[in-house]
Amino acid sequence: MHAWMLAAPGRGRRILGDDEIAVYERDGLLVPRYRLPPADLAKLQRMCERLVADNPHAVNVPFTNMHVPSYAVQKLNCGPRSDNPFTNEWLQMAAHPDILDLLEQLIGPDIVMWATALFHKEARTGGKTHYHRDAIYYPIRPLVAPNVWIAVTESTLANSCVCHIPGSHKARVSGKHGFSDGSEGELVNNKIDDSEFDVNDAVPVELEPGQMYVSDVFSLHGGGPNTSDRPRTGYSIRYFPSARGYEHAIAPGHAATSNYNDFKSRPLFLMRGVDRSGRNDFSIGHPVRDGGLALVRSPR
Repeated sequence: MHAWMLAAPGRGRRILGDDEIAVYERDGLLVPRYRLPPADLAKLQRMCERLVADNPHAVNVPFTNMHVPSYAVQKLNCGPRSDNPFTNEWLQMAAHPDILDLLEQLIGPDIVMWATALFHKEARTGGKTHYHRDAIYYPIRPLVAPNVWIAVTESTLANSCVCHIPGSHKARVSGKHGFSDGSEGELVNNKIDDSEFDVNDAVPVELEPGQMYVSDVFSLHGGGPNTSDRPRTGYSIRYFPSARGYEHAIAPGHAATSNYNDFKSRPLFLMRGVDRSGRNDFSIGHPVRDGGLALVRSPR
């Protein structure tokens, strides 16, 4: 909607080398050479520590959509002034110019942000994540929706880093999925059928704090439980090019994830560029009409 509304123009800054773009296209997941600057990492770490401490009711589930706490299903305490898009720290982190510059090289200059999440696995008790493709959920058509996952803590095999299967994105299919019964204490209980992959093909994505990975929405990934003495935390931000449309009317309603997710009334934020498709509604889920254009309408 409102294709006329200009956002902050792309800066044309190249964060990624051609070799890195080639890796992303080949494998469906890239760990860039770029790292979050130390001051920004320290701020993100403080935000995450506070979020976990202030929300003891959210146990062994992803913390979701901290950038819009008034909408989020979990009703999280997300810190001071979090209901204002101009002071919400989670939204401001998602609008980090370096991250948007990086994404421009992969999906173009017209960028919508539609989800944030914190995947926190407590030491010794953090649940496993079954192998799955995020594509099974997302009502974005045609489906292009990269995920930026920033390591807040060290993320290694020892404390249950994400593992992915290189090249699993190429078929552009979601695969047959179901839901586990939760008996294994899973952090995420969506799972792909065992017949659809070989876990021996999986590669660990080990990261130092401040490193990140960018993954294709069709990339197959998962991870084991955290049995170590160290927590593992990652901040996830999900985007799509505005030439695609978020179809609220066909959004899934999964009872198995309804305690932390709601796709049908998901707020969208235009972060950069214009709404190329003209099909994205920036009012749904916002307290005011066109609330998802607030950031791009503000003086720069």
